[in-house]
This record gives sequence, structure tokens and C-alpha cells, in this order.
Amino acid sequence: MATKKVIDVSYHNGTINWEKVKAAGIDGAILRCGYGDNISSQDDKQWKRNADECTRLGIPFGTYIYSYAKTDAQARSEAEHVLRLVKGYKLSYPVYYDLEENGTQSGAAERMKIFAGIIEKAGYWCGVYCNKSWWDNTLRSLGDRYTKWIARYNSTLGMDGVDMWQYTSSGTVSGISGKVDMNHCYRDFPSEIAGSESGGGNNPGSSGSASGSTLDIVYYIVTNGIDGDARKSYCGARYDEVQSFINHICNASDQTLANEVKSGKYGNNPVRKAVLNACGNRYDKVQSIINGGGSSAQYYTVKSGDTLSGIAKKYGTTVSKLQSLNKIKNANVIYARQKIRVK
Repeated sequence: MATKKVIDVSYHNGTINWEKVKAAGIDGAILRCGYGDNISSQDDKQWKRNADECTRLGIPFGTYIYSYAKTDAQARSEAEHVLRLVKGYKLSYPVYYDLEENGTQSGAAERMKIFAGIIEKAGYWCGVYCNKSWWDNTLRSLGDRYTKWIARYNSTLGMDGVDMWQYTSSGTVSGISGKVDMNHCYRDFPSEIAGSESGGGNNPGSSGSASGSTLDIVYYIVTNGIDGDARKSYCGARYDEVQSFINHICNASDQTLANEVKSGKYGNNPVRKAVLNACGNRYDKVQSIINGGGSSAQYYTVKSGDTLSGIAKKYGTTVSKLQSLNKIKNANVIYARQKIRVK
């Protein structure tokens, strides 16, 4: 599909002339509904007007809430904050959890799961928003379970598996005074979400027509015990695609699966564990290979400030060898807490 032009706005953008925005060729909008706990004084002051105008003009939209949560209870409150405000609206883009507040890094990934569980149970798609640094250092354990909206103000994003990229905060759009955040969206959310029973559509994490990545769908059906005719009904036109994915897991060698895990095909736990165990207990065997069990393989966990050349020197190997062992495309890009094979 062609990349869609999507803006994200809040009361900071003032009173928007949405008719001009639509005429400017904007394909969709992510509207801030509020910030923090479920307190009416923390509703975004332009949320209702923005949502009403987008509804009136047929501009597809989703929403996000800026998180200040440091506890599980606050994450639940922020989810309820969103649900209170989106009630009655038809969302054509996901509900995004905006995780970027300094001091909330510890436990953020687990709070994302709590927030998303509440949002998905209510029938809406749920995604995570953060900048690339936050993802690399704090949220990578989420893997591909949720749709990702990543901010990086650069000529390239520099990561895969992203559905929407916020590439600048200095865009200009007719109808909006001053600068506005601009995004490239690589996924046709309105088409995927359209026709669902509730206003926001369904993630694979809740009942409804199968949508999302193949991994998302497989994770949902294996964790919910959907089999036989029920699986065919749930997957619909994507049944063959999903079943082929599962059959591959059942028939591939442990080494093949281990190589695919290292390439990122199965995300991170708990998704990886559930999916690899879809055909017996494959997870433990595959993980043993990755961890070097029963072999002479040796691994190193990257620390802040490490370079690939420094690690190569430490273990008496070469940068190119490390790149080959770990499928690292760019020798200048490694991350703290990343486990890499050194021998």
C-alpha cells in the first residue's frame, strides 16, 4: 500500500480547521485524549472538538494518552481514562500508549501489557508509542505483540517492524497554526479495522476477525485454544497463511527455529514461548541452542558504551565474524542488554 500521511495533535496545536486539513490531503490523525490518571481535569481540552470534527468530515482517527504511570494501578487508571473519552466514537486507528516520561522507565513494559489488556478487552486495537531510544533501551521485550509507532527525527528510522514513524515535529499543514507532528504510516489501519462490531476494531488479542501480523494471530489462537473449525472461522481468508506458519514450527529443525528466533521472527516472551510451544515443547530446546547449551557457543551481553570492534578485540575475533554470527547488518548499531554470540 502507499504510505499514508498521518498527523498527531493535541490542545498544543490550538483550534484546528479540519476542513483545510482534509483538503491538504492528510490521510488520518492521532488525537491526544488526555494525560495521566482518569481525572477529567487531565482530559485534552481539544479532544472532543477534534474527535467531533474528524467524525463529521470523515477523517479516520485514533487516539493516544500521555502516560505518567509508575505503578500498575496508574496504568489501569490511564486505560480507564481513554475508555471514558473514546466511548461513542468510531476509531479507525489504534489507541496508543505514549511512553516517554523520564523516570517511568522501570516496569514500563509490564505496564504496557496491563494497559493494553484493558483496551483490547474493550474491543479496541492497542499500540505503543515511544521514541527509538525508549524502544531500544526500555521496551524491546514487548517484541511484536503490539503495533509500534516510533518517533525518530532523522532521515531514516533505523529499525524494522514499525507500522508508523513520527519523522518530524516541525511539519506544516494548512488549517493548523504553527508546527505539527508528521508521520509515515505503512499500514492501512482504517481498512483493517473497518467493519468490526465495536468502535475501535479488534486486535488478535480479543475476539473478532483475524487481523494484525501472522505472529499476532498465531499467538492469539494458541493462547486461547482456538482449533479446528473455530480456527478456520476466526482466521477467515488468512487461514492458510496462519496454518502454514504453525506447520513450519512443527516441522522445522530446532536449529532452524533457533536461527529464526535470533533473526526476530518470533518476537520476545511471552509471545515466543507460546508460539514455539504450539507443536509440543519446542521453546526449551530452541532456547537451549540459543543460549549455547550443549555446544561450545559463547555469548556476551552488551553493556552501555560497548562497540562491536571492542567486543571483537576482547574475544579475539573480528567485527565481520560477529556480524555474521548475529546477523548484524550495521556494525555501528548494537544495544545495551543485547545478547550476542562471540564464539
